[in-house]
Formats: sequence, structure tokens, C-alpha cells
Amino acid sequence: MLAASAYAQTGTTLEEIDSYELTNYITEITEARKPIVTDKYIIFTQETGPRYIGIAFNFEDYKTIHSFQVKNTRDVDGNITSSLMLFVLKRPADLTEITYRLIIDGLWTADPINPVKCYDRQTGISLSKVEIGNTLPVATHTSKERGTTFIYNGKPGQKVRLGGSFTNWDSWIYEMEEKEPGFYELCIPLPKGKYYYNYFLGLNAVTDKTNPEKAYTPEGRTSSVITVD
Repeated sequence: MLAASAYAQTGTTLEEIDSYELTNYITEITEARKPIVTDKYIIFTQETGPRYIGIAFNFEDYKTIHSFQVKNTRDVDGNITSSLMLFVLKRPADLTEITYRLIIDGLWTADPINPVKCYDRQTGISLSKVEIGNTLPVATHTSKERGTTFIYNGKPGQKVRLGGSFTNWDSWIYEMEEKEPGFYELCIPLPKGKYYYNYFLGLNAVTDKTNPEKAYTPEGRTSSVITVD
């Protein structure tokens, strides 16, 4: 496994990040995708194959190269079912966007998975860019008109449903829309109050792993909790 270098200015090593919090963000990432922005982290992924992948950022003047690590997904018997390269960046404060470039087996390149790129006229280098000004919380009450937005990150091509105390735990009323591969979203009107909810994959109820608010319902199920103000 590649060793992770220390995060300059903004964080710590991958192993030192709280394991519960980190697992909540990356446990369901099984394939490379464009950068994922959370309220605390930006997650970069690449396919396995190269011997080494590093990343450098504009807010460090591209002087520090951070190493990707290998993330393996295993089945119940411990056998590796898939692998990808992963780097987790603690979000820099007071920045609405970042630019970066990768070094793959000694060659500098823009991120081949991220379609958002920009051109540095001064250096003549193509860079990749991530907009981080607007974070996407798990469930946000935006306004009475728009309602409450629920967001689920998982594998692409799934049928993800939403059920909770607001549906009398009927999970077949709301199906979430896959806005982009692995990114599911649903906005529903909810009046002020406290609600219990789960995501449903087939017949399996899944708590919201990025929402630390959990509770047991009167029916004895473990669920996520949201309060709409």
C-alpha cells in the first residue's frame, strides 16, 4: 500500500482521520468517479494500475505532492472484490474552488476522471478544478417552497427509495433520482418537525451513513433523524 504523506496546512494523514467518520464517507465508493465534495472533505479517486499516483494543489503552489492510497473492497470471506486509488483532502478554509493536477508514474497530467478543467496561461498547463463553494449536506431544509432535499451516495445504477415516519414507513412512495452516477437525490415538502428516515435498497433498510443523528423508532428499527426548522 502506498504511504500517505502529511496534509500540508489543512489536515492530517489518512490513518489519523477518525475511522468512523472516514468510513461513513468512503465505504460505499467502489469505483473511481469525479471528486466528491462533503462538508469536511474532498475525496479524489482513480483506477488502479499505475504504480504511483500523486496530487498537488494550487493553495500549496503545487509544491507538495500527496500520495494516493489503495482502497480494497472485500466480500464476507475477506476476498478482494474491487480496488481503487483514493486520496482524502480536508477541505481548505475560506476557498470556494481549488485547482489541482496529478502525477501518474512520473508524468504530470490533469485528472482524467474530472471533466472540469481550466488552462493556466502563465504556465501553459491544463489543470483540473473542483467547485467547493456550495456543499451538499445529507438532508437540507432549503425553504418552504423547495422542501427538504435528501442525498444518497452509493453505487451507480441502483434503485434507491426513501421511507420514514413521514410515509408511515412505506418505502415504495418515493424513489430517488440518480442525478449523476452514484449520486441520488430527492426533494419532498416536509413541515416543521422531527422525522425518522432510512434509505431502502431492495428490501434492505440503510441508515444515512453521513448523518450522525441516529435513533431507535418505537417499532424498534434503527433510523436516521432529521429536524426541519
